[in-house]
Amino acid sequence: MILPFEIIKYFVHAKGRHGIHSPFVYDFVDKCLKIEVNPEFIQKRNDLFSKLSSSKELISVADFGVGSKKLSNSREIKSLFKVSSTKGKYADLLFRISSFYKPAKILELGTSLGIGTIHLQAGNPTSRITTIDACRETINQAKLNFNTFKFDINCANETFETHINQLELEKFDLIFIDGHHDGEALKNYLEKLHDYAHDETIFILDDIRWSASMFHAWNEIIQSEKYHVTLDLLRIGIIIPKKQQTKQHFVIRY
Repeated sequence: MILPFEIIKYFVHAKGRHGIHSPFVYDFVDKCLKIEVNPEFIQKRNDLFSKLSSSKELISVADFGVGSKKLSNSREIKSLFKVSSTKGKYADLLFRISSFYKPAKILELGTSLGIGTIHLQAGNPTSRITTIDACRETINQAKLNFNTFKFDINCANETFETHINQLELEKFDLIFIDGHHDGEALKNYLEKLHDYAHDETIFILDDIRWSASMFHAWNEIIQSEKYHVTLDLLRIGIIIPKKQQTKQHFVIRY
């Protein structure tokens, strides 16, 4: 769900590359967002999407966040795919970011069927990705999807909190938070992950307008002095520490 009034505000304020004076953000808009997604990957992805969108296989889904507003705990894969996967232009965005910035180490909170994970790995095949989901059946389905692309991805079947608390002191180049959908939880994860990020770490926050709680948290996050570059792309928010840069917020047309 996206808050309707905020959609209008977004399109009123969103900008393309013109009027953007930050070299980093200009390159993001002019180069990163224009990367062509590999045609061979698109074909394999579409084949997978077709399979998932028609699958009536039932799996038991355990929600550890606020839960789905549309689905019961016993769900057909096609229903889960419809509402719980990063698809369309935002999946392409993950591919483009991974391809352009080439993050060596990626952490993903929220695997679901692994669609976002697949796009991150396809964008930069040399990335080492760890993805976390507390639901055993969905992460097992994600592993099958990874095998379709012959991707070797580290999957952790545990809660976000448990995994973060057990992390060794390492730095990630990209952190994708796609789960829980609660504003206070989002801020809590960012606080805990602060020690595992460096100055150029790209945090991608999904569904920033999913609820009033999420959007309120997003507005607090973009005011934080911990993140000097913040980008609003309607559904997705991007934040980067970049302490050497003057703090700026950008609403990017996408």
